[in-house]
Amino acid sequence: MNWIRSVLVHTFLLLISSLAFGIPDEISHQLSGNVKGKIIFHQMEGNSTYLRDSGKLASCIPTMVSFELSDPRHNLHSVTFIYTWDMGNGEVRKGSAPFLNYDYTLPGNYTFKLSIGTNNPQHSRMTGLYSVDLTVLDAIKSIELRGPLIYNVDESSSLSFHVGGSPPVWMCWRFLSDCQTPSPASCKLVRLYGNIFNLNYTFTSVGTYCLDLSVRNNISNLQTSYDIYVQSSPVSLLFILPCAAVIVATLVFISVSVCRPRQQSLMSKAMMADRNYLSFTDIELRVKDATIPL
Repeated sequence: MNWIRSVLVHTFLLLISSLAFGIPDEISHQLSGNVKGKIIFHQMEGNSTYLRDSGKLASCIPTMVSFELSDPRHNLHSVTFIYTWDMGNGEVRKGSAPFLNYDYTLPGNYTFKLSIGTNNPQHSRMTGLYSVDLTVLDAIKSIELRGPLIYNVDESSSLSFHVGGSPPVWMCWRFLSDCQTPSPASCKLVRLYGNIFNLNYTFTSVGTYCLDLSVRNNISNLQTSYDIYVQSSPVSLLFILPCAAVIVATLVFISVSVCRPRQQSLMSKAMMADRNYLSFTDIELRVKDATIPL
């Protein structure tokens, strides 16, 4: 009686615990059977290993999926299980090893299933069926600035970025004047539902700016920086040409005004010289006429 009472109390406590705190995600993946355990996804990139316990995986990254058997009393150490791995994309693998190395090459949503059984008639009733909804995303590999690195001061500048990775994406950006050390929380956070981000910004001073970018999605993150130079705004030709025309016209007017009196003066002197020449000639003729004897 005491044993039965202990079992009932333990079962009741487990039920209350499950209702209060929820069942762990790994256990909730089980659909049927009496083989208890959990499915674990690990992804290896370089020297780092990431535990993917949220059902989100990165595409094209080495992945190891394993089944961790729950056997606290070690009663099943002699049992050989057969694992059937359904990757959810039409590919099925089968073997006795409790782990599998596999890479999802395309992003998308997949329903991963694991079926567990035995070849031993003594343990033929031991089965397990597990299912996990997976979301495979492209990891963020690049942040490309599509546009020039030189802009004009006091002008609205448009900067376009292309993020190489699966959305949704969170981008945090900031401009650092003269590339000074930023404050810890000085960037502006935006959420992108695509791969293109257009930023309109007006630079208020000439100099060199550092554009810091931090981008992440559900399975990866990436940081990068661009050096941007801001120059003085060039004077518009629409303003230069009218000014030049006015200056040239003014110089021509001044030149004409200065040269015209001088030309008139020279002409007056020439006319006076002609009149004097005629007068002298007339006097000379008269003198000659006077000296002729009668």
